[in-house]
Amino acid sequence: MLFASLVAFAFTTFAVYLILSALRVVFVEAGYYGLDAHKPGNPKVASTWFMGGFASLVVVSVVALGSMLIVPASARGFVALFVAGFAYYGIVGLVDDLRGLRGRVKLALTLFGGVLVYALSRGFRVYLYSPRPYLPLIGEIHGVFFLYPFFIPIALAVTSNAFNMYDVYNGTLSFASTAVFALLGVLVLVADVAKYAVLDSFLAFVCAGASLGLFLVNRYPSRFFLGDIGSLSLGAALGMIAITGRLEVVTAVAIMPMLMNGFLSFGSVGRIFERHEVSERPVRVVGELIAANRSRGAPMSLANVLASRRPLTERQMITRYHVLTIAGLGLAVITFLLTW
Repeated sequence: MLFASLVAFAFTTFAVYLILSALRVVFVEAGYYGLDAHKPGNPKVASTWFMGGFASLVVVSVVALGSMLIVPASARGFVALFVAGFAYYGIVGLVDDLRGLRGRVKLALTLFGGVLVYALSRGFRVYLYSPRPYLPLIGEIHGVFFLYPFFIPIALAVTSNAFNMYDVYNGTLSFASTAVFALLGVLVLVADVAKYAVLDSFLAFVCAGASLGLFLVNRYPSRFFLGDIGSLSLGAALGMIAITGRLEVVTAVAIMPMLMNGFLSFGSVGRIFERHEVSERPVRVVGELIAANRSRGAPMSLANVLASRRPLTERQMITRYHVLTIAGLGLAVITFLLTW
């Protein structure tokens, strides 16, 4: 199955990259583009309801469903559950890209997605989770048996929205998504404590490949935006793999920069919000530099903190995001070793 995982990783990478490379020129020439607000002159970037994330949504779903031809019959329900949850969050992202959902509505829909995943797992009789998560230096804890099902909707809402809020600069999310999924694909095999450990690893590598394909067209200078359809679906996929792979705490540490970014925004405004619901942005673009917006009405964010000492170029900002992502992965490995 490891060989199949690597083949799937390569296939999803090239499939997503080739699809978006072929569509980019067509979209810009047809007038389907967005403006990159963090660059002088606001250059055109391919963008429409058919966001880059739509390619990853389709390719990951097709590859995952195709794996049902080689996995045992007892695991096919798990694959179907994963694809159903992945597709649901992709649809929520598509609606958000088209209509611009309010923050509270999006939060409610992402919470409901977790309820839906749990309900489908009961209906399909799929072993979705073990109510005994692992903690560093402690091991399994047994006091959350009845509380764990309530944790699932919260976890998927957090991971999906954390991914969504991290997709700010060229390649920040797609780089982090590639790295986190690849690490999770390895660690879930090494831990080998989950019922579907091999299949979890396979799905993680599939998502890592799709994320790498997105990164190749989304990196600086971006040629395609991911859209909420990409960020929400991949974030939910990470949450599902973390839960079924029994690596909840390790995954939370791995995406700590994303969680910090989300908590900064929420804490400064005091509510869940979307970009179009606030009058000011966390940063200001001054020529080729990005400076922290020191206005009291501007929400906080990771970018605001990084640029608080001095203005940064977009490349410098992106590099700092990548360094934080790598630091989170390093801490996740340490957490895993202390847990394992």
